[in-house]
Amino acid sequence: MPHPSRSAQRTARLASAILIALLASCPAEGAAADACSSKTLRANAARRKDYPGDPLASSGVWVEVVRYGSAWKPCGVAADWRPYFHGSWTWTERGWFWVSQEPWGWLTYHYGRWLYDVAQGWVWLPGKIWAPAWVAWRWNDEFVGWAPLEPRGSGYSAFWTFVPAERLAGEQVEAVAIPGPRVPALLLKTRPSRAAAPGAERSSRGGWGGDAGSRLSRR
Repeated sequence: MPHPSRSAQRTARLASAILIALLASCPAEGAAADACSSKTLRANAARRKDYPGDPLASSGVWVEVVRYGSAWKPCGVAADWRPYFHGSWTWTERGWFWVSQEPWGWLTYHYGRWLYDVAQGWVWLPGKIWAPAWVAWRWNDEFVGWAPLEPRGSGYSAFWTFVPAERLAGEQVEAVAIPGPRVPALLLKTRPSRAAAPGAERSSRGGWGGDAGSRLSRR
């Protein structure tokens, strides 16, 4: 039986992403809510006495995720919260840098990866390598989109965010983001960037960045 071509495989993955994107607005319940219950937070506060150096302890809880082990879950966020949405992008020599509004963003958006777990919702998996942002990019002349890179490095996440290209630099994403119902169509109309994290400066050789990033940052 012949193996499907790489193009067919990419098309299948993109189709799956579009399908899942239509369902991505449904927040995880049950265990996700229990993880941030007052009882769990009290237990987490007690553990902080043993681990005073944990910079995330006051803002969330550590949970166990199947296949990945220990992960951090933010508490006090909205049910439809997602990473790389509450903040803005700025262009740097290292590529597009995510400027987060969240107090813990300095760590969780530049090290490690975000994962959407069916049981827990969004959780952060620690990492040791720094990057301007750990996202995959899609773009055309009118729109730019990104999604959190999953631990395996896949860019075919259900949680894509798109903004008008001319409004990418410096503007608060939640104020300019394209409404969710339009995202599946934009996934079909845009192409993936070759840029990879870390080292997004390589994107000047064909991805979303380089000269295009410099031009947008001056608008």
